[in-house]
Amino acid sequence: MKSNALIETYAQFPIEVEDGHGTRVRDRAGREYWDFYGGHAVAIIGHSHPAITRAIAEQAAKLTFYSNIVPIEIRRLAAERLCDFAGEGLNKVWFCNSGAEANENAFKVAVQQTGRDRIAGVIGGWHGRSLLPMAATTDDKIRAPFERIFCDAVRLRPNTNDDLDLIDERVAAIIVEPIFSIGGIYELNAEFLRAVRKRCDEVGALLIYDEVQTGIGRLGRPYVAGDFGVRPDMVTSAKGLANGIPMGAVLFTDNIASKIKLGDLGATFGGGPVPCAALIAVIDVIQREGLLENARKLGEAMKKKLLAGPVREVLGRGCLIGLRVEGPSKPVQEKLMSLGFLTGTSANPSVLRLMPPINTPMHAVDELAAALAQVAS
Repeated sequence: MKSNALIETYAQFPIEVEDGHGTRVRDRAGREYWDFYGGHAVAIIGHSHPAITRAIAEQAAKLTFYSNIVPIEIRRLAAERLCDFAGEGLNKVWFCNSGAEANENAFKVAVQQTGRDRIAGVIGGWHGRSLLPMAATTDDKIRAPFERIFCDAVRLRPNTNDDLDLIDERVAAIIVEPIFSIGGIYELNAEFLRAVRKRCDEVGALLIYDEVQTGIGRLGRPYVAGDFGVRPDMVTSAKGLANGIPMGAVLFTDNIASKIKLGDLGATFGGGPVPCAALIAVIDVIQREGLLENARKLGEAMKKKLLAGPVREVLGRGCLIGLRVEGPSKPVQEKLMSLGFLTGTSANPSVLRLMPPINTPMHAVDELAAALAQVAS
């Protein structure tokens, strides 16, 4: 038997997914699962949505790819739709391929425009595996081999103003996740976010919101940007943008965008026609099917109904929910999988993450609540 040619770098679920439709996936044995993991927050409107597959197929039949060296109407339309959808003064966008690439280039823009050589993050944040985001990330396992080549970075404690002086005239930008996802569904509060914005303005640093997981409607609004009256200078986005086709983006205010010059940013595959067509279709579906409201209602239902079985606290909002369980979460995840539910763990060993598609039907929450009750029995 031929050995697997893939390098094994991922701890994997003990199932092999064959296909997916709506908010369920099916393994090779024919068993179906409710997907409360959402392909790691990527399947924002589920699997094989007919509007998305149709948009991808039609665009692929017309033009699969051409580089950014030529204007392409679908790219321009995708940029317009995304900026209109995001609102909050985010009027310009640059497309790339992933969240890490979006965060990397947001930092590069900040360094270019401020002339500074230090960056900042928040303890508990997770921003990707490229060098600049990793320097601001809290994950010793991935950071340790590269510490010697990181740029100068400081990290603030979350939800306290005691460390704000770390954002000084040497800092180009601070990056924050409004809700830590991998960090265990920990939400930054209004007072902290307002204080960070104020401090950035005082010292001339830029504020980057990492909305790779909170964005594109997951929390029941397009992006967190604008919540609590806080407007970041840049917002990074990825995951659900094209519902499974690799795509990342940095959204800019006019002030920052106006200073970006030819050649400052580049990504060969960024803004390809196929992911741009998928992005437009995603936004169409979210708006046409009222999925922002559905995400809000799903979040309310999960917070109310999932305090069951081993769950001691329900964290987060919208379709980014954490279940803090009694003891380690891994056995709970495994038991739920055996009952037909895919969920995710987090850096907090007691917190199970739920990142379901925002078009998940409400009765799936009831079924998960019943499954959690079985976990305790």
